[in-house]
Amino acid sequence: MTTSQDLINYAKKSLKGKKFVVAIQRESYVHTDTPEGVRLERLAGGAHILLDGILRKVGGLMVAIASGSADAKTVDSHQRVKVPPAEESYTLKRIFLKKKELGGFYYGFANQILWPLSHAVFIKPIFNYQWWDEYVKVNKKFADAILEELNGEDAFIWINDYHLSLLPLMLKEKQPSLTIGTFWHIPWPAYEIFRICPWRKQILQGLLGSDFIGFHRGYHVENFIDCARRELEVIVDYEPRAIIHKDRQTKVSHVPAGIDYHEIQENLDKIKHIGPQLIKKDFGFDYEYLAIGVDRIDYTKGLPERLQIIDKFLEKHPEFQGKFVYLSIGAPSRLHIPAYKQLNREIFDLVEKINWKYMTPDWKPIYFIDKVLPRERIFAYYRLADACFVTSLDDGMNLVAKEFVLCNDMKKGILLLSKFTGAAKDLKQAFLINPYDIDGSADALYHALTLPAEQKLARNKEMRAVVKENNIYDWGIQFIKNTLERTSER
Repeated sequence: MTTSQDLINYAKKSLKGKKFVVAIQRESYVHTDTPEGVRLERLAGGAHILLDGILRKVGGLMVAIASGSADAKTVDSHQRVKVPPAEESYTLKRIFLKKKELGGFYYGFANQILWPLSHAVFIKPIFNYQWWDEYVKVNKKFADAILEELNGEDAFIWINDYHLSLLPLMLKEKQPSLTIGTFWHIPWPAYEIFRICPWRKQILQGLLGSDFIGFHRGYHVENFIDCARRELEVIVDYEPRAIIHKDRQTKVSHVPAGIDYHEIQENLDKIKHIGPQLIKKDFGFDYEYLAIGVDRIDYTKGLPERLQIIDKFLEKHPEFQGKFVYLSIGAPSRLHIPAYKQLNREIFDLVEKINWKYMTPDWKPIYFIDKVLPRERIFAYYRLADACFVTSLDDGMNLVAKEFVLCNDMKKGILLLSKFTGAAKDLKQAFLINPYDIDGSADALYHALTLPAEQKLARNKEMRAVVKENNIYDWGIQFIKNTLERTSER
């Protein structure tokens, strides 16, 4: 198993003193005003957690958008602050956006154009030229912030996700010697979908400023290459996979992300002896069978489909009525966007309808908690659960699935995992479901709950070994290695 020390040693040897810079939309730590004063919070979930884990070991600089009400009070004159407070292991450089910039860049272009364009969930993108202008402007702000920090010095730049697709070329044009790797964390769409985007050429050209582009899965790589080949004058090399555009060569490959095995194990050591009384204490209900789902409330996560699966399960297997409870923990997300407002209404309506259909004076089947809960607490709930639902309709990876596999009671808990997640390729011993197939998924839930303990143990052992081996440090090494190999071949 690759360890944090392996990553530290590899980075020290391979980067050879180069600055290590991570560019990502969402900052890993926020400062907020409270009645008791300024409070620091580590944000939960997302790619920024992965990159925080790597930077805490390797050191370097994270450049991200400020989001906390007290962020401006805690930075120096160059908008920097050392994080985390107890360690100060790396520097966070914050970019402060005006309301119009954030609205056009994030809520507009990134999440109403690129997000629905990249996920096959039948939500139509809205092509707004003002959003494009703000997207370009914010990508340039990232480029200016990074170049200010470098001051001409050479560096390894790790750019993350669909928010910053123009940044690689912006940096490369200003400082060609930079080593730039980009990781695209969400699916890359098929050409027949991507071709409707008015700015498809600019997005492709921006990304091809990278020396290496990483995706979670092989078919994302193939989709990207097909889009580049059909939109730009490129040459494609097949061994290794690379795209040559305007005399610049970009390696493209899949490097699936892992999670921090050791960090989760340390947390699990603190909750070894918890029992069902924790659920009773936190939520006020008893149960015989507990299913859990932990998601950002997003239309890609298949949340209405999941509720319909539970409805169908209780209808087909009435013997579970009064015994089975589904606990849904959903972090509110992007509520400025109409599609998300509609999704929230649909979820609340379904929860109310299903609970009304089955509830008794002392039991209801669904508890929906629409707030962010501490990560360590969620690990404890995983340990108590008989089943965990991941029903994404399309997903780059999905790390909740991998976290559950590490946290669950291996003789008790079982994962029901959408075939349409990147994680499904790693976690083949889960109950793999098609969330559009409500009846089939309800049957899978029944089989998962009634599976003998020794079979659950065998499945979980195999999945846990995969998650342990393909962890965050291995991912970091593979990404850096692929990027550096590309530059050494130039």
